[in-house]
Amino acid sequence: MSATEFIPSSEQAAIKEWFQNGVVAIDGFIQKSRHLVVRARAGSGKTTTILWAISFAPESDILLCAFNKDIAVTLQNRLDNPNAVAKTLHAIGFAAVMKNWRGVKVDSTRAIRLAEAVCGSQTPEPIIRLVATLHTKGREIAPHAAKLGDLTDLAIRFECEPEPSWAVEGFDLEFVETKALEAMVLAAKGPSAGVIDFSDMIYLPLRNRWLTPKYNLVVGDEAQDWTTAQLEMMQAVCRGRICVVGDDRQGIYGFRGADSEALDNLKSSLGAAELGLTTTYRCAKSIVAMAAAIVPDFRAGENNPEGSVTNLPMDLLVQTASEGTNNEDGDFILSRVNAPLVSVAMKLLRDGKRAKIAGRDIGQNLVNLVKKMARGKASDSVPALIDKIGAWKDKESARLLPQLNRLSTRAAAENKMAAIADQAETLINIAEGATSVTEVINRINNLFADNIGRGVIVCSSVHKAKGLERNRVFLLDKTFRGGDREEENIRYVAITRAKTELVLVA
Repeated sequence: MSATEFIPSSEQAAIKEWFQNGVVAIDGFIQKSRHLVVRARAGSGKTTTILWAISFAPESDILLCAFNKDIAVTLQNRLDNPNAVAKTLHAIGFAAVMKNWRGVKVDSTRAIRLAEAVCGSQTPEPIIRLVATLHTKGREIAPHAAKLGDLTDLAIRFECEPEPSWAVEGFDLEFVETKALEAMVLAAKGPSAGVIDFSDMIYLPLRNRWLTPKYNLVVGDEAQDWTTAQLEMMQAVCRGRICVVGDDRQGIYGFRGADSEALDNLKSSLGAAELGLTTTYRCAKSIVAMAAAIVPDFRAGENNPEGSVTNLPMDLLVQTASEGTNNEDGDFILSRVNAPLVSVAMKLLRDGKRAKIAGRDIGQNLVNLVKKMARGKASDSVPALIDKIGAWKDKESARLLPQLNRLSTRAAAENKMAAIADQAETLINIAEGATSVTEVINRINNLFADNIGRGVIVCSSVHKAKGLERNRVFLLDKTFRGGDREEENIRYVAITRAKTELVLVA
């Protein structure tokens, strides 16, 4: 982004001033600040602003931390400062591992090998798999875990609790957590069979304290989606200034381990100044007005169109939604959960419209669940499958009930129970009218997709739609629930996917 091609707003100019001179204006007073937090609202030109501001930074070594590899490549191609580089934290961590353990290779089987090593030959295979999952999540999210209780929340969130029948034989949650902690210790000692995995790229540099300050300026993008471990890595490689950028009100990945309080926590721990990007150039004024009821500092640009927010009965959704053309994006239909999207997508298809549900990974998880219940019997009747789905939902929910009575695990248990209910309802909706388990699986594979092209109506959960936008967005309004901050964030993200027209489907 050439500095001469950009005409900044007053908010953007203030950020540039910090990058160039290390100063901010607060209440009319100019003051020096070593670190900066930028609270950037949806559609406010965050990426463009940061790339432009970095071009003024005087430092010789600048790191722009990207959320994933694809984003890192895109950012690197757009960087105008020759002293700046865009990398993922996994890439930085892998370089640190290679420096200390030369010649290692990446192999996804490391997790199960570590679990087998600590569990021994007398441990049942299902328990070994639970240990493998838990120590992997521990390495990614809680790298300094050392005692019982440190991984309990993760065990609930990522379904690592053994079945009651295993607990009777001594393979209970305490056993799984103990072995997971042992596997983490073992992982830090050396590569098993000369291999590491992707979790090690975060875990090993932190656990073994391999990271050294290298960059004079570190800029962290999308910080609300980072885990505490990733934020720790960013600070560990910095020997100068830090700028953390993100939208705390788009923090909706707590279930993955993201630290939704990252901006506030870093502002406090670093003693950082704060600047904002509160003006959106994406959303029409009427849409901004609705979102501002949730996020009061959210504002529309002066030249934004008025747009519209309207209501629509559910029975008119199919005939109203547009698939666009081969050169034009179709509408978004967004839901808080996946289950209601199934019936909508199938009605659209029966009406002759092209429609997909976003998330091939979601579809694959559902296929795996169906196969597990059918136990390879693809000829099983659909009513039998539906009965098994109901039984699975009841059993999994009952297993989580004790966690609801503990303050430390209640939130994770509630979220997990909601996810189980959504999976069960999604499968039941898909199975409706199917004649065999094979047909159910085929329906799942045909419905769920990634990289959906143009000319298709995209039915999506809000989580899958984050970072995307459409001119017209339909919200399945009753699927959203009130309550805590994250639920408010989810609704804010949903609303701000719409550029010109937002339709609330009753």
